[in-house]
Amino acid sequence: MTRPVYIASSGLICARGDSPAKVSQALWAGECTSGKRQLGEREFPYFSLPLSEADWLTRAEQAVTHVAAQLGPRDAETPLFLASSSFQIGHFEEQGAPFELPIATASFSRRIAEWMHLSGPRYSFSNACTSGFSAIDAARSLIAAGQLDEAIVVGIELANRSTLAGFAAMELLSRTHCQPFDAKRDGLVLGEAVAAVRLSAKPATWRITGLCTGLDAYSTTGPDPQGGPIAKVAVDCLKEAKINPADIELVKLQAAGSPGTDLAEANALRQIFGNTLPPLLSLKPYLGHTLGASGIAELVTLLACLTLDQIPTTAGFKKVDPEIALFPMVDRSNAHIQRALLNLIGFGGGLASMIIERRT
Repeated sequence: MTRPVYIASSGLICARGDSPAKVSQALWAGECTSGKRQLGEREFPYFSLPLSEADWLTRAEQAVTHVAAQLGPRDAETPLFLASSSFQIGHFEEQGAPFELPIATASFSRRIAEWMHLSGPRYSFSNACTSGFSAIDAARSLIAAGQLDEAIVVGIELANRSTLAGFAAMELLSRTHCQPFDAKRDGLVLGEAVAAVRLSAKPATWRITGLCTGLDAYSTTGPDPQGGPIAKVAVDCLKEAKINPADIELVKLQAAGSPGTDLAEANALRQIFGNTLPPLLSLKPYLGHTLGASGIAELVTLLACLTLDQIPTTAGFKKVDPEIALFPMVDRSNAHIQRALLNLIGFGGGLASMIIERRT
């Protein structure tokens, strides 16, 4: 049994606002300022949630309950699929040393389920930046097979010193701002987000018509610069959706301003689309790279923009890199998009592509 799977509702809180509508309005207005986070003697730009509470666990509960309220009515036994790169490590850091780790870090899903008043099964996914799409893929597969009628998929990434220090130690962070595909791009800018989608077998405006994941084993820290594995996953996604590259009207890029990954993605796009590329958009200059939550946060943000036919520019882009020889959107657009491709490229080699289609 194979059934279509729809996105019935969504919720979001991130640096740009506390609802999908507010976030899309902020992007249309070009708002892309970030705050700062201190790491020893160094300071990095960072996109924080608009919450005044300082305690990590209290902030998490506020964010999750706020997003849950945006999803609308749901059965308490609806399964929860949770995606995160860091789970509750920020809470552990606040405890000071020594502290006791739980038997499984993924037990955080139990607490999130309680905050969302969900008593059904819980599943946790943590495979770097592709965690969100992996969680959606699992939920979607079960709905399509008739084993579930609905599922809640949550992406959560909240500030912690361990993640910031890890990326800083690898010299992957920008000291200025996110510049996707730009000639002067110099690294990632991290951020926080809590986002959720309610997937359903019942028809809704947007349907997931393709979702494929893969692995790029070129190296432990970066993708194949030629972009072959990235292109293959996207092509497999197009085949699942039973459409051609020319049917894609917009690509939501991974592009986070990383010198190597941006180049690999650009090379992959040429392999997929040839010389006729659809408009390209990166959302990370507005939201930050929210790691394990990024797939769901950027999906929800994009849906909010497309629903209003208000597609923002890619902030932070100024000058074409001759090696990339592509540029993202530099003008706002009111185009009515029917189909969009969303790319994710994760640290450690994870790859994922999703195609969403507007129901007519």
